[in-house]
Amino acid sequence: MTFGCYRSNVPDAGRRNLGRGLPTPDAGQTARSGGQSDQVSIARYSERVRRPSLPLPGQPGAKVDARSERWREHRKKVRAEIVEAAFRAIDRLGPNVSVREIAEEAGTAKPKIYRHFTDKSDMFAQIGERMRDMLWAAVIPSIDIESDSARQVIGRAVEHYVELVDQHPNVVRFLLQGRFADQSAAAMTTVNRGRDITLAIAEMVSGELSEMDLNPAVFELAAFALFGTAASATDWWLGGDADSPRRMPADEFISHMTTIMMGAVNGTAELLGVQIDPDQPIHNAVRRQEPAPQA
Repeated sequence: MTFGCYRSNVPDAGRRNLGRGLPTPDAGQTARSGGQSDQVSIARYSERVRRPSLPLPGQPGAKVDARSERWREHRKKVRAEIVEAAFRAIDRLGPNVSVREIAEEAGTAKPKIYRHFTDKSDMFAQIGERMRDMLWAAVIPSIDIESDSARQVIGRAVEHYVELVDQHPNVVRFLLQGRFADQSAAAMTTVNRGRDITLAIAEMVSGELSEMDLNPAVFELAAFALFGTAASATDWWLGGDADSPRRMPADEFISHMTTIMMGAVNGTAELLGVQIDPDQPIHNAVRRQEPAPQA
């Protein structure tokens, strides 16, 4: 089988043997007809063995195997249940949780975990996606990019983020510090999934200011910088160990983070050559910088 086009499953030797048994004209007939009988025989045979192309899975007309679909949905459901169990185990036992402890929380055997995940990195990534989805569900509905000011957007996003971190500190430590062995690369990939939130907000702001024709790369750079700042500051605030106390009260951390983030917003405005009033709705708050008067 060749993906992208249908190809017969008959082995090459079998295809070579398909012509056996065809009526073969004698030499005189061939000579009299100028080879036409060969062409007619081949054409008739081709017509008999011609088969329609088979659609690949997912293409229109492809039949869905109900049993395979049920199995796929079952595996998806089990994976989700294991991720939820891992979340609970990390919350309860701390960021150094083992796969065996996750299996116990899920009420299953350790080998079953590996039947549903490629490896630890795969499960690690799914835990990160679960955290990202929770953050998305908390932050995005709380902001209205058309009516909120920049300070309100940043303040609400930081507030919901810190609340989630405070509810699941061990999960955040687990993700930020990559506690599974050999997980440094996976940790960076997983943590960066949270960057989708800042990228989404940056895209919404950029869209709100589309008529100003501002450089979208600067918005993207700002989103990366803001997320990196939040992740590093969170790691500092939580401390390295599960027993570490918060380095400052949550409301104070939220206030400081909002101020720091607003500084990044003002720096981004300077890069774009605009000025922003942080307390006005974003659409009305941004104007181009006036050129400095010449001496």
